[in-house]
Amino acid sequence: MLITISTPTFDLSGYVEIDADMDTGARRRRVNRVATLDGGAVFNDFGSTDADRTMTATWEPTDAEIESAVDRMASLYQRVIVSCRAGVFSAAIESYKPTPDTSTLTLLVSEKLSA
Repeated sequence: MLITISTPTFDLSGYVEIDADMDTGARRRRVNRVATLDGGAVFNDFGSTDADRTMTATWEPTDAEIESAVDRMASLYQRVIVSCRAGVFSAAIESYKPTPDTSTLTLLVSEKLSA
């Protein structure tokens, strides 16, 4: 799947396209269960939000320029814009791990920007 990662502000080196395997994270609800003394339970349900998603992209590192650009964005930018089949998201880069065989990028979604 083709994904793009870009900086939120203008930066000549702040854009990459990567052919990556993308795990877009599970859809979660902000819900918890509290046991009651009568043997039942009470649920507190505060809905669903994209901010609970953690996305992971993995790819074969074939282009040194892409690796350099991703590393630069991970070190310089608090947030990046990520687009993939699931939509366009604002996210924080939690970690970037390049290895000779596989590069892995973990993104913490802050919000979904597309409809």
